[in-house]
Order: sequence, then structure tokens, then C-alpha cells
Amino acid sequence: MRLTLAFLKEQQNQQEKPMMSHRGFVLVAMLALVTAVWLAVALVSAQAPAATPYTPPTSTYNAPRTPWGDPDLMGVWDYQSVIHMQRPDDLVGKARFTDAEYEAWAKANAPNRDTDTSQGVGAYNEFWNARNFLKNYNTSLIVDPPDGRYPALTPEAEKRRKEIVAKAREVASWEDYHALERCIASQTPNAPQAYNSGTYIMQSPGWVLIVRERLDTRLIPLDGRPHIGQNIRHWNGDPIGHWEGSTLVVDSTNFTDKQRGGGGSGASVPLGIPFGNFHLTEHFVPVSHNRIEYYATIDDPTTWTRPWTFNLPWERDDDYRIFEYACHEGNLALANSLRGERVQEAEAARKGQVRK
Repeated sequence: MRLTLAFLKEQQNQQEKPMMSHRGFVLVAMLALVTAVWLAVALVSAQAPAATPYTPPTSTYNAPRTPWGDPDLMGVWDYQSVIHMQRPDDLVGKARFTDAEYEAWAKANAPNRDTDTSQGVGAYNEFWNARNFLKNYNTSLIVDPPDGRYPALTPEAEKRRKEIVAKAREVASWEDYHALERCIASQTPNAPQAYNSGTYIMQSPGWVLIVRERLDTRLIPLDGRPHIGQNIRHWNGDPIGHWEGSTLVVDSTNFTDKQRGGGGSGASVPLGIPFGNFHLTEHFVPVSHNRIEYYATIDDPTTWTRPWTFNLPWERDDDYRIFEYACHEGNLALANSLRGERVQEAEAARKGQVRK
């Protein structure tokens, strides 16, 4: 009996050996396949070129010098434009207008002359806006990426954007309003706006002062100092400047996440994007006595999948007179707006409705 059992066990072992060998072979093969795929992905990732930082075109114009030797950009500048931030769908693949194409586009896309009151009291119509639109042959203000569109948001940024936009629609507190509506600050970098866009550049040894008629003043040191500590945040960032030939280059970090409204007049960044991780590089490139090509590059890997750059021409306007921007919205209108929201909520509750 013991011999029979021993014989049977030996037979079973002999049968299992090929099976175990087969399983081992499959396991080794799978490990080899996974390793090969991982190495291939790593190799492709290493070889895939990262987005090359955008370099603004150089200018052959040699700006006049101040008494202390810096390029002289002083004066009042304006930057009105009919060109959209992103390239329109009907211009896909077309980066530049001809002169005739630009004239036709500008005529067909001029701002409204009559304000629309069908959805409310409306706003200023074009009668109040004495705008001098600067000729710009680019079909979008965004010049990089080459398609003239904002890069894709990261998944985390898209989720955050939706949350911010939803919260802003609640209008439960004064904090839900845009910083501009609260008369605190507009945005840096600034895009075209409907009015009060005059910008005054003043210089002194070691400093550049940029005064925007609407709310903001930027004091830019040129002494190469490091940026302030990361725990200090500003509405328009911490700017440090230097000269590259006649071009003023300004590097800004330390923006505050409270700057997140976006989407309004003069905004270069869409609604719902916090500024806290922005690294902004600006190039003020003088191309003549009366024109500066302004380039702004924003790099924030926590928000976009690559850096992006827009180009906005500035023109000297010696007739422009900058006045005090006596912002009053935060004085009375904000409280009235909040009261109106509560009244509408109470009315919707009375009718058993949910406000959207």
C-alpha cells in the first residue's frame, strides 16, 4: 500500500512539473513584456521635445537713452485692439492677415455701437468709448502655441476652475466678486479693455514705474534683487526687471490666488484660473518711437500643459490724459447687488424654484 501511494505521488509530481514550468514561462514573458513597454514609454517621453519657450522677435530699433543711460520708454501708451485673444474657428491655420484682410476683419468685428438691453439694463455702448484701435496683423493675440489658442488645462486645474466658477455664481459674499468689481485690482498681464486703458511709463535710475489708469501701479526694480519670500503675495505679482538692449524684460512671481476672477474687461486669463503659481515673463520691445510690441508669457504647470504667450501692440498717445480712476462700485453698488441676490433667492424660494 505504501509503495502504491509513493508511486502515485511520484506520478503526480511528474505531471505537475511541466505545468509549473509553463506557468513560470508565462510569468517571465509577462514581466519581460511589461518591462519592454515601460522602457519604450520612457524612451519616447525622453525623446519627445518639450514646448520650447517662446522668444519674442528682436527689434533693430535703438531707443533713445535717458540721462543715466537706460532706454527711454517714458510716455503714455494705449493698446486698444479688435483682435481676439484666441484665434476664431473660421481662421484656423491662418496666423497672419494681409493688410486688406485686416481692414475687412476690423470693419466686420468692430465693437457694438448699440448696447443690448434685452437681458437687463445693459452697459456702456460704443458712444462712450473713444478708442483708437491699433493695427495688428496677427489673427489672435496668442502667438504661442502656434494654433493661437490657450493650451489645455491639467485635469486638476479644470476641476478647480469649475469649482471656482460655480462658487462665483453663488454671489453669497463680497468675496465672490471679481477684484476689479471690488475696486481692488485689475490683472497682470493686461489685455485690451473697453475704456481707461491709458498706461503711463515713468523711469528713474534703477526703477521703472508703470501706472495703469484703471487701478494699478507697478513699481519695477532693475537692480537684480531676488524675488520676495514665497509667503508674501501681491495682486499683480512681484516684478523684477532688466534691460536686454532696448527691450525691458520683467520677471514676475508671487501672485495671489485671490486674483482668480478672470474673464472680464482687460482680462488675459479665463474665468476660474487662480494666479498663485504663475511665473510671468514680459518683454516690452520698442520697434519705433511710437510703438512697443508687448509680449507676455505665462508658465504654470499646475494649470496648463505648457507655457503660452500673447502679443499686444502698444502705441504712444501724447494726447491721452490720464485721470483719477475714482472706482465707486465697492461703495454702493456691491451692497445693492448682494441685496438684489437675496431678494431673488427669496422670490425663488417662495415659488418653490431653485436659482441657477
